[in-house]
Amino acid sequence: MTSGFVFLLIMLLLRGAGRTPSISELVTHAQIDAMKKRDWAVKTGKATDIKRASDAQAHATRLANVSKQADAAPAPWPQKLPVGLPPFPAGWEFDEPPPQAVQTRAAQLLTTLWKTGPGKTKTEKTAGRWITYQSQKMGTKKGVVAYRIKPAYLPSDDKPASLAV
Repeated sequence: MTSGFVFLLIMLLLRGAGRTPSISELVTHAQIDAMKKRDWAVKTGKATDIKRASDAQAHATRLANVSKQADAAPAPWPQKLPVGLPPFPAGWEFDEPPPQAVQTRAAQLLTTLWKTGPGKTKTEKTAGRWITYQSQKMGTKKGVVAYRIKPAYLPSDDKPASLAV
């Protein structure tokens, strides 16, 4: 399971008071869960409980790493959009699976995009690709979805070179 999928899954599962938990809250929740499972595993000594505790600790560590990356990655400078980018959403598709840099940037934009509500978009170059981030409801939670340009609409300078020899 990728850390981005795990992050989105936790955001969907956690129920707050009508708000989306921050990454640091998710990390804290995961660490507490890991400690409870570790204590239970020590108490029972069962192999299944030990495995659950190990998995919970690995999950908490992955979330902590995502949190550190989100805190460490600077917000990009304002970027001028190139001429020829397709209109949103027609020329765009889900960025699946999103690379770590896109996951990190989506987490950074969560508060910014949701200041104006669902459907707000921001297009920027992330890890060398043009990505449009959009605020969307995910059940009762607030989330950010990343879209990439469909291959047919890539600007000529971004299209991959032919590999024919």
